[in-house]
Amino acid sequence: MSRAPWPELAELYDTPPELSSCPLYYVHVDERDTSVTLGFETARLPDRPEPDWERGAYNTLRFFVVFSGVEDLRMAGLAAGHPDGGDHVLISGSGDGRVRVTVTGPARSLGFSAATSAVTRTRVCLQGSL
Repeated sequence: MSRAPWPELAELYDTPPELSSCPLYYVHVDERDTSVTLGFETARLPDRPEPDWERGAYNTLRFFVVFSGVEDLRMAGLAAGHPDGGDHVLISGSGDGRVRVTVTGPARSLGFSAATSAVTRTRVCLQGSL
């Protein structure tokens, strides 16, 4: 899936941004809930911003995707991301109805399958530079 498949983003964009254009800046593994949360950001502003976002200045949208029912988790080098982004995130379907996620980059690699995924939070912020 090269486009973000989540309806929460489709509510904000006519055409949601390509994940390849959204740097991954946050990774959280929760072994208790067998979930992985990935945080992405994009300088491509929403076509339909939430009403309270119109009151302030911003140049970045951040969104968090929670993958639940995680199995086959493999990770190495989960250091801070490369300053230029550099991580490649691939989300694909698998024959058993699960979602397969791989993250590869100069400082880390991460792979797992998940039963479900959903955008759990979106927010806007003003960054000094992108």
